[in-house]
Amino acid sequence: MRWKPLLALLLLTVLSACATPPASRDVTITQTARGVEIRSSDIILFDSGKADIKPAGQVFLDRVASILTHRTHQPVSIEGHTDNIGPPDLNRDLSELRALAVMKGLLDRGVPKARMRYVGYGMSRPIADNSTMEGRQLNRRTEIIILNERKENIGSVLDDLAGFFSGVVQFGKNLLN
Repeated sequence: MRWKPLLALLLLTVLSACATPPASRDVTITQTARGVEIRSSDIILFDSGKADIKPAGQVFLDRVASILTHRTHQPVSIEGHTDNIGPPDLNRDLSELRALAVMKGLLDRGVPKARMRYVGYGMSRPIADNSTMEGRQLNRRTEIIILNERKENIGSVLDDLAGFFSGVVQFGKNLLN
């Protein structure tokens, strides 16, 4: 059993060279009125109740930083969200710490600080019903919004980002079962 985390990390490294696995709900790319929204579930970025970015999250940040430095120069809003389990103040603090961790990760990868802002909304902006496990999972997310940007200006690299993490997350789920 001790070999499973090492195997998962090895696969993550190997898969980072893959171009376009199938799409997933763990990373979604959406055009909104505000701009291009890159949404990541907490499965990729964080352990439960933590604000330290996991290894898969580091790869995610590598890819997002590449998009932000090479494909667009628009401002970026990083927004953390939680489900409704636990005290509201704790959830708001956790969502803010997670958004800050993502911003620091992007800053470390060359995205200028002047282009980024972060905010933690806690449980105040759910996108799904918090009364179900699936709904709570969808509500635990980090959104990176490239403000005033259009998907078509960035290109297919966005689809590659979502597809890559679909394969990684599914493998991890299978490995741990």
